[in-house]
Amino acid sequence: MNSIIEPLAWDSRFLGFPVGRLISLNMPEQQLRSTICGAWQEGWRLLYWAVDPDDKTSNQSAQVVGAVLADQKVRFVLDVELTAQPLPPAIQAATTLTPALHELAQQSGMHSRFRLDPHFAPGVYERLYREWIEKSIQGERARIVLQYQPTPTANATGLLTLGVRPGRADIGLLAVDAGMRRQGIGHQLIQGAKHYAAAWYLPQLQVVTQRANTSAYQFYESEGFRLEHEELIYHLWL
Repeated sequence: MNSIIEPLAWDSRFLGFPVGRLISLNMPEQQLRSTICGAWQEGWRLLYWAVDPDDKTSNQSAQVVGAVLADQKVRFVLDVELTAQPLPPAIQAATTLTPALHELAQQSGMHSRFRLDPHFAPGVYERLYREWIEKSIQGERARIVLQYQPTPTANATGLLTLGVRPGRADIGLLAVDAGMRRQGIGHQLIQGAKHYAAAWYLPQLQVVTQRANTSAYQFYESEGFRLEHEELIYHLWL
């Protein structure tokens, strides 16, 4: 198939230069080089390229031209019973952005490609996750923000943002404070997400994470999620 470059308006605005998504399958090296040359002439600065792990031709081409393997993205899905799901008492809806929620949002992105790709300017990852939690609280990037707060006056030590996609509730950010992990907080956050998915009559819950984030990968498996999709994300810097 011919390659297509889809403009990404939000990424371009946020990063301050033209960003696009390269769409192509089974791309030989020479075709990729030609595409990169054309994209450079058109003024693109960065292209994201999602490649199937089984697409050997494209993966080999990406490696040969020096593309950055920025992420091995996996999507998990969990079936939700559309009956009343209990909401743990310590899980509360967050309506105000606090320093604790800011910090949890930063912790949620430790394996983000925007943090791991050294080509990004310093501070990009921090700005991205700061904007993500701010717009989630405002209702632009999430329908609800859940926090784990063991007492009304305690700082939040767990965070989950929940949005809606067709037929599914979608987990955006999920984090448990580094000093509070392996105490069941993550499980309670997932229970909270299931509660709202059922309340919204959405039969599935999905989340995207990184295969390299082994603790998150194993956590979702332990919560009953099943692997639905996987793709490699390359960054082509022009």
